[in-house]
Amino acid sequence: MSDYSSIKEILDKTGLYTGLTMGNSMEPLIHQQRDNIIVVKNKERLKKYDVPVYLTKSGKYVMHRIIKVCDDHYVIVGDNRTEMEYVTDDMICGVLAGFYKNGKRYVDCQKSKSYKLYSRVWVALLPVRPALQLVNRGVNFIKRRVFKREVV
Repeated sequence: MSDYSSIKEILDKTGLYTGLTMGNSMEPLIHQQRDNIIVVKNKERLKKYDVPVYLTKSGKYVMHRIIKVCDDHYVIVGDNRTEMEYVTDDMICGVLAGFYKNGKRYVDCQKSKSYKLYSRVWVALLPVRPALQLVNRGVNFIKRRVFKREVV
């Protein structure tokens, strides 16, 4: 049994946290309860495209991508979101170092060229994400209607 009670406390004491995620805000990259994340205590100011884990004023842990670095805050948005958030350094507990995709393949956020390309493309697509999400919902609606199996 752990002597620590929160992600922030684990990161403050050990510098490393690993676990499964909750929520779908980082899809399509990271899927809830399926991909194992590795978060490390950040030692310096974060950069654009980094994915910090931060604690909201309501006490909720959130992991979203930095799309802009300002002098006194970061502008952050989830990969599956369009709403921007403003986060200060004191809210940040750690930063995503890597993750195990489907519990198998490890992706290193600092070394993986495909991850870096994904990050840049996904941030560049932010202005058209609402349209992409609308198309995705339409495709899923059609799939449910057309491929709906009758219950016998």
